[in-house]
Amino acid sequence: MLIDVYDFDGTIYDGDSTADFVIFALRRHPGMIFSLPRIAFAAAKLSMKAYNLTQFKTVLFGEMSKRFVLEEEAAIFWQHPATQKKLGDWFQHTPRDLPIVIASASPEFELRYAADILGVKNLIGTRCDDATGQLIGKNCKGAQKIERIREVFGEFEVRAMY
Repeated sequence: MLIDVYDFDGTIYDGDSTADFVIFALRRHPGMIFSLPRIAFAAAKLSMKAYNLTQFKTVLFGEMSKRFVLEEEAAIFWQHPATQKKLGDWFQHTPRDLPIVIASASPEFELRYAADILGVKNLIGTRCDDATGQLIGKNCKGAQKIERIREVFGEFEVRAMY
């Protein structure tokens, strides 16, 4: 199967959508301030390579899931005009003659609404249990993206990768 693959953060989206989502959630849920020490500790362990991204994101999303439903908050995030403004207009004019796949390290719960806005049915991101914030499998980055695309499509060929 021939497909076009797009990364999300820094490609379709101007910036890091997860960082923007976390800041958005902090503003809407000030009680998250009590989670910051645990998140900061996990970030420190990540910077010292004592944690990998999967472990860090599990702590981050686990703490967030204690305060609100992740997928519901993500939908509110994507409804915000400032967030939508960061979606590249150029993407709306890309050829749609092949299946388009968004493959991202950002969590699927966070990008589902954005994929709907963009009219993209094939979203592959980091899997996360919406209720607990626990990551399911590995962070979807690098070679993991290829493995996840293969899980969905079987053998595939990439016409264009952005």
